[in-house]
Parts: sequence; C-alpha cells; structure tokens
Amino acid sequence: MRFGVACEAGSPPAEVLDLLEAAGLPVAPLGAEKAPALLRYAGGAWFLGSAADVLRACDRGALDAGVVGSDGLLERRHGVADLLDLRCCRDALVFAGVATVRADRRLRIATRHPETALRHFAAAGAQPEIVTVDEPALAPELGVADAVVELRSRLTAARRGMEPLDEREEIASCSARLVAARAARVLLRDEINGLAHDLRAVLEGR
Repeated sequence: MRFGVACEAGSPPAEVLDLLEAAGLPVAPLGAEKAPALLRYAGGAWFLGSAADVLRACDRGALDAGVVGSDGLLERRHGVADLLDLRCCRDALVFAGVATVRADRRLRIATRHPETALRHFAAAGAQPEIVTVDEPALAPELGVADAVVELRSRLTAARRGMEPLDEREEIASCSARLVAARAARVLLRDEINGLAHDLRAVLEGR
C-alpha cells in the first residue's frame, strides 16, 4: 500500500505511528525520517509531507491512503474518503486577534486555511479580508493582519514568550483522520477495509 502521513517539516507524530504499527503496518523505517520524504519498500511506499500534498496525492491516485488532520479535510477534501477518526493529535482551529482593531478598517485575518475561514465568516454575515500566509501566528506583529485563523497548538508554539492573542472563537475541533483515495477503495477494497477495521479495533481496545 502507498501510504501518506501528514507532518509539517518534521517527524511524523509518534501517536500516529503507534496506531499504525498496532494495526500491522511496517512503520519502523519512519522513526528517524522527517518530511518531506518518500520511502519505497517491497509492496508499497511511505510518503511524509504536508496535509495538502497527502490529500492531493490521494486525489490523483499517487497514494492509496493516508493520515491527515481534519483541518486539512475542512480546507481541501479533494477526491478522498474520510474513513475513521483516529482520536489522536487533538487540536482546535481558532480565531484569535489583537485586543483592539480600528473601527474604520476592514478586519484582516491571516491564515493557512483561507477557504475554511471564508466559509466560517460568510456564514456569520461577515466579510473580513483573508490573507493567505504560511505562518499566520506572527502576522499581527508584522502588520500583515489584525487576527488569525490557526491551530491552537501552532499559535501557542509560535508565540512562546510573546503576549498571547485574544482567542475569540473556536471554529472547529480537529484530530487525525484515516483517509483513502476513492480509486483505492475499489481496487484495494479488502486491504483498505481491513486497515480501517484493525485501527478501529486498536482504538476500541484502549
């Protein structure tokens, strides 16, 4: 099986690897690897990269299945099936900003999740300016934006030692999800269903 694990320029999450190993996947080679990486082995391959790249590769049939954060699915589902909540890597996508914003200026929000942010604020009848950046946490200090939509964990880590932003709203709770390419669900039906079954059994046994 060709399998992707989302990790942003670092090692794959240990709790995800533990789950995959308990379900019978050969994760040993991934312990010392960091994204981006592609490791081939007899009968399959591992890909470590961004959630967007894992989802895009599944959509194009380059990967059969993978693990991504649900924030990635909110932003760009592509042609993948969301099979299982792995109940780990829990986080939250939050809206946070500086304490005060000039009343005569349109609110500017920096984010890595522009489509999610647009849908969220449009549903509330708001029309802020959405600024797409790779690292939104410091955007208010740079003068790029007044507020951010970002994962709480990344926001906390990036702003360590700095004054925290005012968290105004939790947009979505997030966790790691097992996804599969739609083609693989047909061509590798037994293998994909077996993996989901084994992972579900591991989770229920904890």
